[in-house]
Amino acid sequence: MRAIGWLLERGDLASTPAGLPGRGPRFTALVLGGLTPSLRVVSSQRWLRQVAADKSGVRPPQRTPPMSDPDYCSKYFRRLHSRQLMPLVLALALLSAACGGTVVSKTEVGPGKKELIKPVSPSFHFWLGNSQRNFYGSGPWSDGPLEIVWEAETGYISGRLHPDLWGGTSWPGQPAVEGNRVYFPSADGNVYCIDDRDGSVIWKFKAKDSFKATPTIAGDRIIASGLDHHVYCLNARDGTVIWDFETGFEVDGSVAVLDGRIYFGGEDGFFYCLNLADGSLIYKTERLGSMEGSCTAVDGRIYIGTEHGELYCLNQTDGTTVWKARIGADSDSTPAVAGGFVYTAAEDGYVYCFRQSNGEPVWKFKADGGLSKNYVERSGIWASPIVVKDRIYIGSNNGYMYCLSADKGEVVWQQLMPAPIWGTSPVVDGRLVFGDKFGWIHMLSALDGKTLGELKIGENINSTPAVVGGRIYIGAFNGKLHCLRTKPDGWEKLEGMGG
Repeated sequence: MRAIGWLLERGDLASTPAGLPGRGPRFTALVLGGLTPSLRVVSSQRWLRQVAADKSGVRPPQRTPPMSDPDYCSKYFRRLHSRQLMPLVLALALLSAACGGTVVSKTEVGPGKKELIKPVSPSFHFWLGNSQRNFYGSGPWSDGPLEIVWEAETGYISGRLHPDLWGGTSWPGQPAVEGNRVYFPSADGNVYCIDDRDGSVIWKFKAKDSFKATPTIAGDRIIASGLDHHVYCLNARDGTVIWDFETGFEVDGSVAVLDGRIYFGGEDGFFYCLNLADGSLIYKTERLGSMEGSCTAVDGRIYIGTEHGELYCLNQTDGTTVWKARIGADSDSTPAVAGGFVYTAAEDGYVYCFRQSNGEPVWKFKADGGLSKNYVERSGIWASPIVVKDRIYIGSNNGYMYCLSADKGEVVWQQLMPAPIWGTSPVVDGRLVFGDKFGWIHMLSALDGKTLGELKIGENINSTPAVVGGRIYIGAFNGKLHCLRTKPDGWEKLEGMGG
């Protein structure tokens, strides 16, 4: 048993594992290890000193204790008198009973100097955050300009259907994040596990062709798919293969994982459900049509679009069709489900809204103008709609970023960018973040489309950023993987530009 108990006064995501509540850096006591050799304890005396500092309004410089260091924890433990430890143990036992004995994973504490922006980030395990595709990331943001924290280089690879060399990340290309590890799907045929603290490669897994979809994190496993027709289950710790499943053609979409089952559509036209434990086939539908986008799983139903212009609603249990609606063009978008409606888009430049209960069309919006006359793809849409409250955000090949009303599909605002937009645009704390095909990262206000920041990182960005803990993870098509952030408040003074 890996028992871990927590007593929190206040905590934040920089000092507590992902998923635990809290908002500040102080916590009364933390015990890690259970039956492992090292029992880790943070003393209540330190907490009392911090509370006193808060009341006085003066915060002394703090150092994060190296809780991942067994030697430190052993020394700290020996300093505690048994009379101090006993009330803590009793309190932890009561807390464990109240929580049903829930096991909480050990957090990793990042090394190095203290930063104004929290160095340890919450997690981001799926394409668009979860199997419902409605978690878009987390802040906080500062008001400084965008800057590169680190970058990593990939190789290049040519494939059966792309004789030209591919590197970096391609469409849709959003990475996944767990603690200090970032998992990039690379167009060079590797899944990269990158150390978020310095951009170094922890491990990489090589397949036979490019990876495009988000590597889904399912516990201690990574589910990755790409152009070599395979879905791989990898050990998250070292990238070794646990199992792999071969389909009939490419798998561009990212899988959904629910209750020990994996769901995805393939370009061979079939929708699949696999067992997470061993990769065995649970069901495979009749041929629905080539599926490049990812599926969305909501309330026991699966929503996915096809190259043949259909939007399917499937029964999650057995894959039978509940309803299907006509889109009319190749759809690469991941459907967004919100407020009783299903939103999607297609390569003909339309954004569509359907009724969730029966697939009845509600409205459609046509992207037009802008840069459309300059490109053969015209105003086509490869991005997925992002729904935040009563608004929809989506970019087009015509260079426009659109904000539409969710109920009628009317333009709230539109902003013309320098180049086509293929990636999806997550909205986090009131800001849109996305790339364009000239290699620029843009940050806009979700309220009115005003530009809040921009930075050029490559020649072509087809992929979608992951925004986690105020950091932006994205690759360009030029063989680079990047971590960006907004410069911390007070950056002018830090760089000698202010008084």
